[in-house]
Amino acid sequence: MRVMILIIALSASLMGLSQDATQKIGIRTVTSIGFAGGESTAKPLFHLSGGLTYKKHFAGLGVGIDQYLFNSYPVYADWRMNFGKMRLGFIYLNGGYNLPGKTRQDDDEFKTTNTFNGGFFMDAGVGYRVKLSAVHRLLFSAGYSQKNMSNRVGYLNWCWAPPCLESLYTYQYKLGRVVAKMSWEFGR
Repeated sequence: MRVMILIIALSASLMGLSQDATQKIGIRTVTSIGFAGGESTAKPLFHLSGGLTYKKHFAGLGVGIDQYLFNSYPVYADWRMNFGKMRLGFIYLNGGYNLPGKTRQDDDEFKTTNTFNGGFFMDAGVGYRVKLSAVHRLLFSAGYSQKNMSNRVGYLNWCWAPPCLESLYTYQYKLGRVVAKMSWEFGR
């Protein structure tokens, strides 16, 4: 949460630098809401990124909240490239690390360990931009995303004479899913 507040504060304070129309480098923030769906039920996601633009390219850093199957917080580098005569179309690629979120506790009395570890995060796709004003744009995009996580679960085996042995299992999740997002883009 602190990272998101820091990005918003930095982006807002740096917007004043990009107000001159003669500058080639601008500052831009992109706030996205959407859904990710695949083999599991579609779940909401939220992404916030900020960075610099130069001609038809955007590069920045972002954070997000992803609730697909397991709660997680992706931290990523964001790259976009505009195309078309009016530069209204764009492609995007986000890559980074997926931090695990808090998970609910099970009531299983034999479960001794239940820890989640993060992993690779990727989101790529194509979109279209609708200009609302010189600095405000509405974006619609669709793409493919992958979020990797692992879960280590330990169970205490029942036995007659303690100490009892613990069975450890590690589950690897490579969650590929389709994403659809609507975004608000602010900046030059």
